[in-house]
Amino acid sequence: MEYKDKLTVVKIDHDANPRLIDKYKVYGLPTLILFKNGEEVVESRREGAITKVKLKEYVDALLESISVT
Repeated sequence: MEYKDKLTVVKIDHDANPRLIDKYKVYGLPTLILFKNGEEVVESRREGAITKVKLKEYVDALLESISVT
């Protein structure tokens, strides 16, 4: 809940949503894509499993980078 007011997380079932997976060109799982105002944030895409600590560092850096623009 620490990102409650900053971030909404959506998990997509890739088997049930092949069109969405194709639309966003998801090739590896898991994939993280950050969106702002409905648009993909440039260079926010990350594929592959990472630790919780590394994920937090990555998300914090992304949120910081888009909050000043």
